[in-house]
Amino acid sequence: MTRLLRTLGATVGVLALGVAAASAAPKYPDVKVPKTIRAIVAYNAGGSSDTLARVMLPFWEKKVEELTGQKVNAVVVNLPGAGGEIGWTSLSFAQKDGSTMGIINLPAVPLVEAARDTKFEPWLEKFTPIGVNIIDPNVVRLQKDAKYGSLKEAFEAAKSNPGSVTVGADGPLSDDHLAVYAAALAFGSEFTFVPYSGGAPANKAFQAGEVEIAVGNVFDHIKTKDAAKDAMVLRPSRYAMIEDVATAEEAIGVSAGDLGSTRGWAVPAGVPEDLVAVYREAFEMTANDPEYQAAAKERNITIVEPLVGDAFGKFMQDQQKLVGDLLDLFVKGGYIKK
Repeated sequence: MTRLLRTLGATVGVLALGVAAASAAPKYPDVKVPKTIRAIVAYNAGGSSDTLARVMLPFWEKKVEELTGQKVNAVVVNLPGAGGEIGWTSLSFAQKDGSTMGIINLPAVPLVEAARDTKFEPWLEKFTPIGVNIIDPNVVRLQKDAKYGSLKEAFEAAKSNPGSVTVGADGPLSDDHLAVYAAALAFGSEFTFVPYSGGAPANKAFQAGEVEIAVGNVFDHIKTKDAAKDAMVLRPSRYAMIEDVATAEEAIGVSAGDLGSTRGWAVPAGVPEDLVAVYREAFEMTANDPEYQAAAKERNITIVEPLVGDAFGKFMQDQQKLVGDLLDLFVKGGYIKK
């Protein structure tokens, strides 16, 4: 009886190992993945896009290995210059074998394309979307010493007396610059836009009272909230990191859209569909991995619900349309030549 039990136990153990091995079998064993994958970041090392790449890629590598049974090594390649144009051009002309992927920054890509004769245009046809889960929402702030009691009052003043209210932001041709125009158009206002060479100079100008309103991202608000008497976030719902900040609809009665600095992943158009499927699924698995989410939050990376594949592609199209809708304002301001 004891021998029979031992035999049955051994048989069950073998079957269990077989089931475990089967469950651990890779989903895409026949998809050939490059051993080394260049991950292009169109900005300098140490910036927000670079930080995203270095935090996310180790998790993504593991997911690709789980899906294919193949080890991969993703190497960050920083190609800064020309407002991101150098990096995005390199990505668009990369080999179509999956050995290169990269971060595309929106709305910067369509803004740069609209402003000059780029080599990566039409950008929607040059990049195949993988996914995005990083959007740093735009936040509009009213300076504490401004003569207006609220943002709504300031927007009403800029509507009744166009150009009477000053707005400072990183610019020109930044996501903050686009947010200024989008919010103004939604309310029917017209501001005097004051561009600064980066978020930090714009924040200093706001804190010093050089401008009445500033537009930046979540961390710009966190750094300067003591200098603000009112603020609103340009997205449909409140943002978790700044839950006390009202939406535009709550603050001024209109919605300017879902605006911010978006950092998504793409590959050159023409990469084989089966490889794209692997990259997309690995991205989705990574984005939903609690360990990755914890690591991202620890580095103050502004994660949101992921958009994968066609969903990210639709977002890209929406960004192109938004830039097109606001193009005349950029032209009128002298920032883009038509």
